[in-house]
Amino acid sequence: MILIAEIAGWFMSDIIRTENNSWVFNTLLIYTGSFTLWILSQADPFKTTKRNLEKGIFLYVVLGSINMIFFEGFRNYNAYSEMLLDLMVCSYCCYFFYKTLEESEYRNLYRYEYFWLAVGFLFSSLGSAILYIFISSLTSFYKHTHINIYGYINSALNVVLYSSLIMSFICRRRNTRLLPV
Repeated sequence: MILIAEIAGWFMSDIIRTENNSWVFNTLLIYTGSFTLWILSQADPFKTTKRNLEKGIFLYVVLGSINMIFFEGFRNYNAYSEMLLDLMVCSYCCYFFYKTLEESEYRNLYRYEYFWLAVGFLFSSLGSAILYIFISSLTSFYKHTHINIYGYINSALNVVLYSSLIMSFICRRRNTRLLPV
């Protein structure tokens, strides 16, 4: 889905030369945000609270859609939806850590794929929230000094996120590999 949205956004801006393709990325934001929250809700510590977490996902989709239709619109990037997503992902991740610590049995977190997902999503969401809060200050700093701190922070957050996703996929592969007979 992300690849389709990126190609569609590129096609609209470079080939068709449309002025604004924000609606593609706003739709992608709602889709990937709900998927991120859903994938976190699949972790083992959430078995008892899964229904409430799914209500939170539904709430995000509804509020993100309302924001896209009525408030920030299709033509502007929906920063309010992004901030709501960042806050929800942070709360889901912190709740995951709490529920994991509350478990009675031992779990090796370094080999647990949802631990790496939660770490990556938490750092990425906290960093994104900080970037959106200080976007005007970072933009004015760039205009005066020509130092792109926003780009550096964003790149570092992407490295942390994708590194944790890679670790998560490796752990998932190791944990679900069939044992030889």
